[in-house]
Amino acid sequence: MKLSSLSCLATVILAGHGCLLPQEMDDMVNNDLQNKANTGLAIGKGDRFRKRRNIPKGAGIGGLDDDVSILNVGEIKSGLKRLSQAYPSVRRFKAPHKTFEKRRLRGIVVGKEPRVFIISGVHARERGGPDNVLYFVSDLLAAHKEHTGLRYGNKTYTSEQVDSAFNAGLVVLPLVNPDGVAYDQKTHKCWRKNRNTQSAFEDDPRSVGVDLNRNFNTTWDYKRMFAPEAAAKKSIASDNPSSEVFHGTEPLSEPETRNVDWVLSQYPSLSWFVDVHSVGAMVLMGWGDDDFQFFDPEQSFGNSSYDGTRGILDVTRSEEASQYREFLAAHDALAEVFVVEHMREAMTEAGVIPYKAMPLSSLYPVSGCSVDHALGRCYGNDKSCNSSVLGIGIEFGPWYQKHCCPFYPDARGYKESLNQVAAGLMEVLLHAAMEMNMPRD
Repeated sequence: MKLSSLSCLATVILAGHGCLLPQEMDDMVNNDLQNKANTGLAIGKGDRFRKRRNIPKGAGIGGLDDDVSILNVGEIKSGLKRLSQAYPSVRRFKAPHKTFEKRRLRGIVVGKEPRVFIISGVHARERGGPDNVLYFVSDLLAAHKEHTGLRYGNKTYTSEQVDSAFNAGLVVLPLVNPDGVAYDQKTHKCWRKNRNTQSAFEDDPRSVGVDLNRNFNTTWDYKRMFAPEAAAKKSIASDNPSSEVFHGTEPLSEPETRNVDWVLSQYPSLSWFVDVHSVGAMVLMGWGDDDFQFFDPEQSFGNSSYDGTRGILDVTRSEEASQYREFLAAHDALAEVFVVEHMREAMTEAGVIPYKAMPLSSLYPVSGCSVDHALGRCYGNDKSCNSSVLGIGIEFGPWYQKHCCPFYPDARGYKESLNQVAAGLMEVLLHAAMEMNMPRD
């Protein structure tokens, strides 16, 4: 390994420690926020993709109108349908597990052996995430068909790069939490979780639902796996249904998380996983449970001898504290650093908001998150996995302090994120395309 590569890796490992969103750390975000009159950009009414000729068109090909609005739940479904009708390369699918309110997760596949899996809409209130994913895919498909390039702000991609990204292939689930999003769009209550009532208290409406990004398998059992002082932090997870980070009754207890796991199992060709969230203008890599290292494979979430030691980050680690750091193979770590740095540069160039690249755990340690679940399938004790699916998280957009919910964008922020997220996703696909002719360990 070259010294320059190690230096770059060390920079990202150290970047951003302690860079928390204090509003989220304070019991995440209260659902009874003030200034309820300002709910940000309006939710779309009706179905703008109802007619067959109304195909989604994103910012990269100049397809957005000046008068924009958030896509509603039905429009995500119809938008995917229109893409599958307009482009022969697109295959539409329904994930097998129905949500608590009997909805089906719908996605599309581009290519026979897709390399990249993109999801969004895990947290209901993070408005614009599903829109970012749907419009980006529509840009890619249209530009490939017309043999043109793409432009996102000051960031441009040639038609050759579009073809490379297209040939990498992708799977998308733009809306993982349709029940939660439908409720949030109807009530404007800054709702985070899904709408499962099975663990809810009769007199507490906030106890409805599970935080889907604490319900995935890897490190779900936080009281056993994390150090006691880490497990006590509000960000890790909670057994209390009233908490914003209630992790459910067992790993993958929720149909939404089982559907994500199902997609990962369906496509062994996958090498990259991206979960699109807001807010914070960050690109996140590595593990969510602890700092990562690439020297000692024994320090792994699959090794129970390290239970009770995880979650103490270097920035807060005393000499007496656990020296545990989650293992990430050097070639995987370098690949992630390479990609997130290119994403950061492209996303910053595509807009006015500067993005940072940093380890996932430096936002705050978490258990049971999607990125760890995707990456963890080839670590720990899973002997059936042949190659890693490297996980990346995006936290797009700024914090909207003047709105009733700081995750509700205005029109300017919405358009800005459409450009910046799309540029980041292009970088992942371009790297995946570059890897196609390279052997994977």
